[in-house]
Amino acid sequence: MIKKRLFIGSSSEELSLAEKAKTILSTDFDVTIWNEKVWDSSVFKINQNFLSDLLKATLQFDYGILLGTNDDKVEFRGQVMLQPRDNVLFELGLFTGRLGTSKCAFIIDKDIKLLSDFGGLSLAVFENGNEPSFENAVNQVKELFKSSSDDEINFFPSATLASVYLENLIAPTCRFLIENGGYELDGIKYKKCKLHILVPDRINQDVNLQFEKLKSSIETKNVSFKYAGRPRNISIDTQIKDEILVFIDFPTIITGINYAISNLLPNDFNRLSPDYDSILERELRRFITTLKKLLIKHGFDEMVIVKRETDI
Repeated sequence: MIKKRLFIGSSSEELSLAEKAKTILSTDFDVTIWNEKVWDSSVFKINQNFLSDLLKATLQFDYGILLGTNDDKVEFRGQVMLQPRDNVLFELGLFTGRLGTSKCAFIIDKDIKLLSDFGGLSLAVFENGNEPSFENAVNQVKELFKSSSDDEINFFPSATLASVYLENLIAPTCRFLIENGGYELDGIKYKKCKLHILVPDRINQDVNLQFEKLKSSIETKNVSFKYAGRPRNISIDTQIKDEILVFIDFPTIITGINYAISNLLPNDFNRLSPDYDSILERELRRFITTLKKLLIKHGFDEMVIVKRETDI
């Protein structure tokens, strides 16, 4: 089972706390601390822009934890208060904006003065210098993330594309088959019908060509039918297997993931790097997971099977 990726941000002064948090969290998550020096896992690369690296990180990780410690003193309404470093607060806002409040948490020293704007964020409080208190706060967040919905439907491009794909092809195809009690092909009425969605193992630059190669390895017959409310006929490939008429579709809509991710990343980001591949793979998984959730929600999960290329 693939572990979800988790980012830990902190001030330079509190890296030891970040290390302790990583030890606790690593049993359930693939954890990266902001300053780790191993090249493949480092968030901040040599000779690259920090903001660019942070924007990339928000697309690579599934969860974010920021450690709020009393690093700076500020004057607030005439009183001296303690607050985290500005960069920690900035990273917290950035990750929350990209991942959503349910995927981010702020572990804070109890002496910190927080703005009222943090009211909707998951907070875990600890007492500075009290190790059991810190471990308890980290474990609270760990359990919160473990119990959160797996790849919940969100605003990422893959989720939007999955919704559009379901509404434009899957739903009308399933409704047509249900309303007509199956499908007649070559004079034979097939009451048992399935819809197989074939998803490639990775997204190439030319997704259409990728699907043509995949399609050429499967013997199919193309059919089309009219469904009420649609301006054009639905055209789809079919295959008879064990007396079941199987409708097969290759979701070329996923090419939109490439375009969407490119727009979310900084202009100077290397799109031929392993980091870019890892982001695309995560979005492909999100597309599949979102699609499966939508199928259950619409009651089509028994009719539709989503397969990766290696499962064919």
